[in-house]
Amino acid sequence: MKKVLLYFALLMGTCSLASAQDIITKKDGTDIRAKVMEVSPTEIKYYAWDNQEGPLFIVKPSDILVIRFENGANYVVDNPEKVALEVNNAFFIHHPDPVSVLSDGNLRYKDLKGAYSTSDYVYLSTPRYGLGYPWLNLIIPGLSQYCMGEPGLGTMYLLLGVGSSIITGVGYGLVGSSAISTNGGIRYEQPQFNTGTTLALIGLAANIAVTVTSIVNAYNVAKVKSLYAEDLRNYRQGYSIMVAPTVLFASAPTGLQPAPGIGLKVTF
Repeated sequence: MKKVLLYFALLMGTCSLASAQDIITKKDGTDIRAKVMEVSPTEIKYYAWDNQEGPLFIVKPSDILVIRFENGANYVVDNPEKVALEVNNAFFIHHPDPVSVLSDGNLRYKDLKGAYSTSDYVYLSTPRYGLGYPWLNLIIPGLSQYCMGEPGLGTMYLLLGVGSSIITGVGYGLVGSSAISTNGGIRYEQPQFNTGTTLALIGLAANIAVTVTSIVNAYNVAKVKSLYAEDLRNYRQGYSIMVAPTVLFASAPTGLQPAPGIGLKVTF
């Protein structure tokens, strides 16, 4: 009876030890008993289970099929070819990491201007933001930026426009206040008149510069954000068909074991 109890205790201890380790299954079917330390899109770091004080091993996720953690969770490594196929649905993007740009649909112009070339705008048949938007800035500088979802740029040009208008108004005010009525007509106090005229001219020049600059900027915003909207539409509505590795778990005398295979994946 004691032998039976001892055997049972050893068996339970062995099962407990086996379940406390992580199992990394490579695409060639090899199992690695490990203590996984880190999983990222670019690398997987682990210690060998029987030598956790030894070297830290690093493998590429593209070489791994599935990781079974000690808590029973399973992590199936996504196929990087899927990401490449999805990115191929983006037509205009010029960026070293297209996924990071396309996965965020709320990027501002400052985040996009380095990823798109405004010369690609001519290839858009139905741009989201037409080139009529920039001319709104003739009414109020920054208005077109507001209409295209760029409140930061819109506020900047609006404040610059208001500032230049204030300078112009102060200049005209000084010119007007320098006028003195005389019996023979009106004469102007020269120092005050000169200061007012200078301020008025500076304000007018600044106002013109702000308006022109805001229109040019609005043209670039319209082009870049239209290209981005087109890429997002193609990226989200596109689809890909590919053969990808799959894993099923089958019952075996030692418990559930992964059964690697190949499956057809259709991504919409």
